[in-house]
Amino acid sequence: MKRHLIVYAKRPLPGYAKTRLGVVIGAEHAAGVYARLLYGYLLDLLRADLRNTCVELSLASPADVPFFAAAFPELRVRPQIAGDLGQRMAASFAQAFTEGAEAVVLTGSDIPGLDSQLVCAAFDALTEAQAVIGPARDGGYYLVGMRAPGVSLFDGIEWSTERVLAQTEALARSRGIRLAYLPELEDVDTEEEYDRWRSAVENG
Repeated sequence: MKRHLIVYAKRPLPGYAKTRLGVVIGAEHAAGVYARLLYGYLLDLLRADLRNTCVELSLASPADVPFFAAAFPELRVRPQIAGDLGQRMAASFAQAFTEGAEAVVLTGSDIPGLDSQLVCAAFDALTEAQAVIGPARDGGYYLVGMRAPGVSLFDGIEWSTERVLAQTEALARSRGIRLAYLPELEDVDTEEEYDRWRSAVENG
C-alpha cells in the first residue's frame, strides 16, 4: 500500500506558533514549547522505518518553506492552500490521492505523545478501516487518516472548538464511514495542560 504522511507545521516564532498558550506563558516561551514538540516529532519520524511512506511537511505559509527545506531536506516541503482548516485538510488529502497515495494520514506537530509508532498504527488501521482518527482530550483530534479514494470529513465542522471530534464522528456516520481510533492524547494549549506537560518532562 502506497502511504503518504502529511505533517502540518509552522515556524516556531513568538506570536506565530502556539498563540493560545502564548497568552498564558508568554509568546517567547510558547514558541519554545512548540519548537521542542515539533523538532522532537520530526526527528522521531526521520529515525523511524516508515517503508513505502512519503513524508510531507505541509506549512501554514509559503514564507515558511525555505526555513524547513533547509533544515529537513529529507522531507517533501510545500505550503498549504489558503482557506480555513477544513478546506486546507481536504485539499491536502485530495492532492495526495491524486498523486497516487492509497492511504493518507495527516497529523499536527505539537502534541506530546505523538510519535512514529502512532503513525504506523494509523496506517495499520487503514488496512481494515476506511478512516482513522486520533482523539484529543480537548474535543478535537491530533490525527486523521483515510484510505483511497477518500471522502470529505471536514464539511461544516466548527474548528477550534470542543465539538470538532463529535461533529466529525457524526459526519462519518452520516456517510457510512466506520472510524478506527488511536489512543487519546492531550494538547498543550492551557495553563493546566502546560503544567502537566512540564511536570511529565521534568520527571522523565
